[in-house]
Amino acid sequence: MAVVGPLSTSIEGVKIFMKTVIDSKPWIEDPTLVPLPWRTGEFSQRVNGSRRLKIGVMESDGIVTPHPPIQRAMRAIVSQLKKIEDIEILDWKPYRHDLASELISSLYYPDAGKETAEIINSSGEPWRPLSKLFLPTENKYIKERTPGEMYELRDRMEKYKLEYAEKWNSTASHRTSDGHSEGAVDVILCPVGPGVAPPLDCSRYWGYTSQWNLLDYPALVFPVSKADPDVDAQERDYVPTNEHDNDNYNLYEDPEQFRGAPVSLQLVGRRYEDEKVIEIMEYLQDRLELPFASST
Repeated sequence: MAVVGPLSTSIEGVKIFMKTVIDSKPWIEDPTLVPLPWRTGEFSQRVNGSRRLKIGVMESDGIVTPHPPIQRAMRAIVSQLKKIEDIEILDWKPYRHDLASELISSLYYPDAGKETAEIINSSGEPWRPLSKLFLPTENKYIKERTPGEMYELRDRMEKYKLEYAEKWNSTASHRTSDGHSEGAVDVILCPVGPGVAPPLDCSRYWGYTSQWNLLDYPALVFPVSKADPDVDAQERDYVPTNEHDNDNYNLYEDPEQFRGAPVSLQLVGRRYEDEKVIEIMEYLQDRLELPFASST
């Protein structure tokens, strides 16, 4: 299901947009929505130190290694986070992100993209390279599927969601008397893509965002720095581990073409914890050196 992703120059702008939409009670008009009001302050960091903010750090999804500018941004932010007493850093190991990529690619077009292809063909305009990449012409996971096959894919997706929730719960520090886990990772800090904005028609991998689309997890993207080929040299002795990784590695053959490109990362939260992600970003904005516009 499609979602609206607001763009803003400030965290406050994102929060105003999200809160305004939820305050309109859209579930009254759309019965598929959960009647969940905006919860202001429920997830704010407690200044009394009763529980530290726990951030899982995922430097790579284990499929495509990010370009040097992304790696540098991750190191810089993590280094700053480690200096904040109220924050605990935990290494987040990606859990079967290759399976997630396969599942979401398989679920995109049950009709193998026939309807979309017909619309493109009827326009009389040539296919764009990325359209070919996204549709069956170059995507091995997209094919026409029977209702039974779609049911099986949906079942595999739901099982994967449960497994990922179990992984998240395993980071809890303790369990309450009634068996609920507490003190688990609050958010995941990770790249939003394997590189900065690529040249036109050169995007090949979007697993760093489609992962959270599949799980239905909220993610907030924020700017950190800019690419600098003087310090972001390509690792010449790196050996790619798969086709996607090889494509991404070769894309950075000339670091100079990316000079000055914005470098962003993302915070990812659990399902229905949009407010928590925003409030944690506000908390970090006051403590980190970030170019994101101040909300004050």
